[in-house]
Amino acid sequence: MSLVEARRRRVAVGVGSRLTQSQIGFLWSIVMPVIALFIIIRVIPVLVVLLMSFTNYNLNRPLVRFIPYQNFLRLFGDPNFVTAFVNSTEFVLVAVPLEILLGIAFAIYLNRKVRFESLYETLYFLPYIVPMVPAAVIWKWVYAPGTYGLANYLLDQMGFPRVGWMSTPQISLLAVIGIHVWKQLGFFVIVFLVGLKNIPASVREAAVVDGATSWQVTRHVDIPLLKPVILFGVVMATIWAWSAFTEVYIISQGTDISTGAEIQVMVTRIYAEGFLYFNMGYASAISFVLFLVSLIFVALQFWLFRAESA
Repeated sequence: MSLVEARRRRVAVGVGSRLTQSQIGFLWSIVMPVIALFIIIRVIPVLVVLLMSFTNYNLNRPLVRFIPYQNFLRLFGDPNFVTAFVNSTEFVLVAVPLEILLGIAFAIYLNRKVRFESLYETLYFLPYIVPMVPAAVIWKWVYAPGTYGLANYLLDQMGFPRVGWMSTPQISLLAVIGIHVWKQLGFFVIVFLVGLKNIPASVREAAVVDGATSWQVTRHVDIPLLKPVILFGVVMATIWAWSAFTEVYIISQGTDISTGAEIQVMVTRIYAEGFLYFNMGYASAISFVLFLVSLIFVALQFWLFRAESA
């Protein structure tokens, strides 16, 4: 290699490195505002809540005192928190499987070239775009006692005994979970349907040529290729189930529930402690516990899906 060619090569490498550095600087200039906004909106509030959870901060008291671990120790002896935690756990364990399984089932059905597919998609998605407050008010009428409520009226017309939807502790929480599933189901149907439509038709055709039945194609082709979308749906459903509030709050106002304690969940407990009793320190402790539990559930779901894919 001549001296002139080596010098040209060094110059070309130098120009390429300068271009790369300028591109990196340009990318950082775009990404940094997004990162800063994420830190301001997401990270800092979590740190503030964690800091407040170690204090006795109350809106009625101007003085704030540091009380290490006392708020968290109080949680284990608080029957209201225990009830809310158990109810939230039941909420997640019932709502998430129902939303995912029903969403996949309806999406597979709609993916088979049924007539009026667009109409069905609209009907499934309509509850999701309806605001939760008016939807919960409508469901309060559906669950109303006697024959005033639509649910008991239909049961009465079919010859079945009436049900105390909001007065029976064993049923009331499941009734609220039903509202949550009805509201969110359309989102998962559309998400899974989009995922199914993105699976190449040639893959299914090859399975059919090899003699696979419709059920075998669904089980061994569609579901495995849909796993990333299912993981997304499971994570979203889990987060929404842990953070359920509006449907529980609206349903428990002015119904035949004695105190609303039968269906209280973690977020309603946070609301009560923080904005009714002004115990912001204790409410922050509950909030941080909710954050940790949600994080653990989501991390466990990622681990399970990764273990199955391995």
